[in-house]
Amino acid sequence: MSEIWQTATGRIKISLFNLTCASILGCIMRLAFVTELTSINYKYILHAHSHIAMLGWVYLALFTLLIAVFLDKKANTNPLYGRLFWLTQVSVLGMLIAFPLQGYATWSIFFSALHVCLSYIFAFRFLKDLRSQGPASPASRLARWSIIWMLVSTLGLWALGPIKALGLGTTIWYHLAIQFFLHFQFNGWFVFALLALLFKSREDKSEMVDPQKFKRFFTLLLISCPLTFALAVAWSTPKLSIFLVNSLAVILQLASVFFLLLTLGSSSWWHFFRQKLTLIELALAMFVLKCVIQAVVVIPSIAEVAYTIRNFVLGFLHLLLLGSISLGLLALANNRGVIDLCRSSTRIALVLFIAGFAITEILLFVQGAMFWGSLGLIPYYYEILFISSLLLPIGAGGLFLSTRKRS
Repeated sequence: MSEIWQTATGRIKISLFNLTCASILGCIMRLAFVTELTSINYKYILHAHSHIAMLGWVYLALFTLLIAVFLDKKANTNPLYGRLFWLTQVSVLGMLIAFPLQGYATWSIFFSALHVCLSYIFAFRFLKDLRSQGPASPASRLARWSIIWMLVSTLGLWALGPIKALGLGTTIWYHLAIQFFLHFQFNGWFVFALLALLFKSREDKSEMVDPQKFKRFFTLLLISCPLTFALAVAWSTPKLSIFLVNSLAVILQLASVFFLLLTLGSSSWWHFFRQKLTLIELALAMFVLKCVIQAVVVIPSIAEVAYTIRNFVLGFLHLLLLGSISLGLLALANNRGVIDLCRSSTRIALVLFIAGFAITEILLFVQGAMFWGSLGLIPYYYEILFISSLLLPIGAGGLFLSTRKRS
């Protein structure tokens, strides 16, 4: 294993530690529905859980893989990236401590703002180094736009201060600013970066990409990304014009998925139907399912149910974060030799993590459907949900412990 990937393995291990912590916090929240936890504030734990999952696990894993995959040895060994990684991890640990203790307050806001400022330095340095790597390729175009969407997403965070200062902290504007950040993080930064890494793995194997199919996929995905924000707006402002914009957006998104599958070709998609399911294909299937669900929510009556029943909202978020993004990251890390699925302990940990994700998703959506049909509660629903959720930190912790540098 090269020096670049030795470094990347160590950084991915830290990211997996953050995933384990986020999973533990998620279990604590589900335990709160089983027994009374008087010593914790549920909302504080929720803030910590979401921040560590997004900014500690996904951000740092993408940070690591993008640098290792797209940049040459000279750029990789730039000490700036090492300093940025560890300072960002300090900000993550700061949030891990501050949010459970005080929620949104001085120290948690400080560490969150520090993370954003460090991400700006990373973004501009990475874009500069990416330009120096030679002619643009499909993968590098996706990588560039992933960084752009990350920068765009932070506009929502900076809007929160003025919104609160104007006394609008409890209005729809505050909600929309948060949704703006989350939308462009999940559907922009995370999705585009993962697709960039997927296409880069094909380029490194000299697998050709049809330029016309890629152009159609890329253009449609690029246009649909900002337009699908209309769904978040529709939750609070259910007007016909907003639903029409969202309808157009999800149609474009589905078309982009169609051309993505055509671009990837038989080696990546038809294999999913004909032979055993690989990890990257499972992540891709979860992404396609996410896009299909967004398309179904175009129907106003279904949309109203989808965003008023909390189970559906949580199930959808976890489908994207755990099913598509997290499994995609693990698959791409495995393809690069960072995570070794040949080791039995790693395979067991991965199976436990996937089982925890699958069982909890089924429970969330089935219970949501039962709420929709006024059929009551699954017997011992919260107890079963909590116990199955324990598989997530056990699996993530197992991946953390089994990931180590190899010669």
